[in-house]
Amino acid sequence: MEAGVSSGRALGLNLRATICAIVSTCLIAILIGVSRANAQKTYQFAPAAPRQPTGDLVDSRFAATATLLPNGQVLIAGGVASENSYTASAELYDPNTGAFMRTGSLSSGRAYHTATLLKDGRVLIAGGIGVDGQPVASAEIYDPSSGKFSVTGTMLQARYNLAATLLPNGKVLMTGGDTTALTTTNTATAELYDPATGSFTGGGNVTRFYDPSTDKFYYRGKMLAVHGKHTATLLQDGNVLIAGGGDATGTAQAATEVYDSASGKFVPAGPMNFARQQHRATLLANGSVLITGGVDDHGQVLATAELFNPATRKFTLTTVAFPANGTNMSQGRYEHTAALLPNGQVLIAGGGGGNGTSNTAELYDPSRGTFTCIGGKNSIGTQCAGSMNDYRSDAVDTLLPNSEVLIAGGYNFHLGTAHNLAAAQEITGGASVPFNVLWTAEVYNPTAGRFVSTVSIAHAHFGAATH
Repeated sequence: MEAGVSSGRALGLNLRATICAIVSTCLIAILIGVSRANAQKTYQFAPAAPRQPTGDLVDSRFAATATLLPNGQVLIAGGVASENSYTASAELYDPNTGAFMRTGSLSSGRAYHTATLLKDGRVLIAGGIGVDGQPVASAEIYDPSSGKFSVTGTMLQARYNLAATLLPNGKVLMTGGDTTALTTTNTATAELYDPATGSFTGGGNVTRFYDPSTDKFYYRGKMLAVHGKHTATLLQDGNVLIAGGGDATGTAQAATEVYDSASGKFVPAGPMNFARQQHRATLLANGSVLITGGVDDHGQVLATAELFNPATRKFTLTTVAFPANGTNMSQGRYEHTAALLPNGQVLIAGGGGGNGTSNTAELYDPSRGTFTCIGGKNSIGTQCAGSMNDYRSDAVDTLLPNSEVLIAGGYNFHLGTAHNLAAAQEITGGASVPFNVLWTAEVYNPTAGRFVSTVSIAHAHFGAATH
């Protein structure tokens, strides 16, 4: 699955093969192969001319980033676009109107990157896979006041599937990630971005190296273990929990560690109960961290959830922490979204699973350790009934100022309306499995307990419009 793909027309996608343990790796390999095979071709999915806002994304995308700006708008940047490229486009979502509108473009296209809101209101975009299908070290800054991106310092190591965390001192901790394309070479390196100087330096356990090719010394920071497709969560004490992810070869692991902001070092933490990658981590109001889903070291999609206690630095399964009521999720998920709601509950939505991409969602109640389906159970009572407007995986999500949650973009393998069906079929070699990159979005309203399409919100504000 990790071998190079020679031609976009010869992909012959198979549903069960594609939703294997390393789905995102498969997609990366597919997209890199197609990109090289069709280097001179651009698929025009998105309208080129300005249009009346419809509530859909301006450009479809997955593996993008979403960042809530101080003005209440949401910056959505980069990702894999429908025109089969690592896009440089960016757009803004306005919760007041339900509309997406273009903003300045990234200096270079990228996906599987990070986006971090800095203390001054600007946004740091770093790493990812670039337009040539290779990991990039470049970084750039989005300034909401001008609506433009500008180049900043370069990371010490090119990487994607990394994690970025804003520290209390205003610096950004960059950890792990994959340093090669098509094959997996996750790294243990870490670095710090300083907004004051616009530069990256080694972070964590720093060692001085000598480079004979340049006759210079340099410093490289490292974690205790290799991590890629992991999570990095800022704890209430200002430290950072690094959890799971793939090892050097991409196999899921249970290893965790904590970055000590005071010493600048990484220190051991207890292992998780399950090896997992492509999972989600959510800081709860009580200071613990909820870990949900992911893919384990045997390629199984997990429904289990566990809690990290910062005081003991140990993990406990929700079913153990709450022996009377605690549950697992209703179904296995990876590449799902997880958003902390103002009432302390966690919204878990979408993602991939054993039966394909999901359109279900559930709520985690931290007072009982339970997961409850939004919209109830399905007809046979084994899993949640579909409650979202779209099946979606690898979407972006953001808690809005009005306490609603925006979920946008992603991909799925379910039949749906394509804006350019011929081009979509050409990307997948005319395969029987429909691979859709989404430009739809929806909002979860916790008061009503349901999802509403952003198209409906935009229509209410602007009136009905068509593409």
